[in-house]
Amino acid sequence: MKKKILHIITRLVIGGAQDNTLLTVKNHDRSFYDISLASNPDGVWLDRAKSYSDQFYPINTLINPISPLKDWQTFWQIVKLLKTEKIDLVHTHSSKAGILGRLAANYCKIPVVHTIHGFPFHDFMPSWQKQFYINLEKAIAQKTDFLITVCELNRKQALELGIVREDNSQTIYSGIDFSKLDQLFDSKLLRNKLNIYYDTKIITMVGRLDQQKAPYYLIDAFAQVLKKCPNTLLLLVGEGELEDSLKTQANQLGIDQQVRFLGSRDDVPNILSISDIFALSSLWEGLGRAMTEAMLMGKPVVVPNIYGIPETVHHNETGLLFETKNVEELANHLIFLLNNPQECDRIGKNAKVLTRKLFDGEEMVRQIEDIYDRVFTQKKSLTITL
Repeated sequence: MKKKILHIITRLVIGGAQDNTLLTVKNHDRSFYDISLASNPDGVWLDRAKSYSDQFYPINTLINPISPLKDWQTFWQIVKLLKTEKIDLVHTHSSKAGILGRLAANYCKIPVVHTIHGFPFHDFMPSWQKQFYINLEKAIAQKTDFLITVCELNRKQALELGIVREDNSQTIYSGIDFSKLDQLFDSKLLRNKLNIYYDTKIITMVGRLDQQKAPYYLIDAFAQVLKKCPNTLLLLVGEGELEDSLKTQANQLGIDQQVRFLGSRDDVPNILSISDIFALSSLWEGLGRAMTEAMLMGKPVVVPNIYGIPETVHHNETGLLFETKNVEELANHLIFLLNNPQECDRIGKNAKVLTRKLFDGEEMVRQIEDIYDRVFTQKKSLTITL
């Protein structure tokens, strides 16, 4: 008989955790599993969620901010869902869904796996707040049968903090659907639509326009780039609360004509295909899914030397690294690549070779299903012992 797996994630917005979850749901082996997905339905990837899962369950009260009433309602809605549908295993993703989903699974005595796509704490929040989230993660981890991290650095950090153990954790790199990156793109058509001349160099950032991604550092660096490489554009793909202030910043620097704000797009691979360089100026990052997609497409990346990024971006081999907030170093790396197309090509090819080995979507799901088997075996063994 097939096992019934329920994936739970907070939102269906465009993001690395969401793409990872949806790809997992899509690629599960249906000869062994029935796969359902629960999430807040308010998101641009709702149609993907419905088409990839055997059954989609909307939970309107599942929201990011702490909300005692809605969180309480969400908990009981998940409990009812688990009992009604007779779910065999719950796989949670993201912090809020991870907490409520794991508590509900424990209440129903159902095994639960959680993927840590990124920690809810970081070095740029008050120490008391960071410690609060660490304590919360440690407490809820006690109610988790197995924890998956998307980069080894996260797993090591979780081990040091006592969030995971060696025997109940494993790193599985986020798989990516290569087919969406390998299609033929009409670069001329896209350049015409965006009104970009064929000989203009393009630097692209894909990500939320928020404090985590800190795109204001990239804009400052780009102002320096234009002094040496004036025939260059910066494309910012994404939305966020900093958009207005970033536009003001570009205007004050006198570079607003060379900085394009494209908003959220469903053709990111196409935009990457016409880009010469992918760049990020984030303050903290898990592994960087958009960065990984750029590398998979053979694009050189200039990114900060933080968290899990150096696991795939090896300086001067598969990309260029700079120290966080170091605008001058970021600018110099961009200028170097723009002025040295052979190095651009070499680094991009190296990046493609490495990432194609690490981020295969089918391999990711195979490893996840091996973990499910281990959890089921352990639960069965424990039941027999009792």
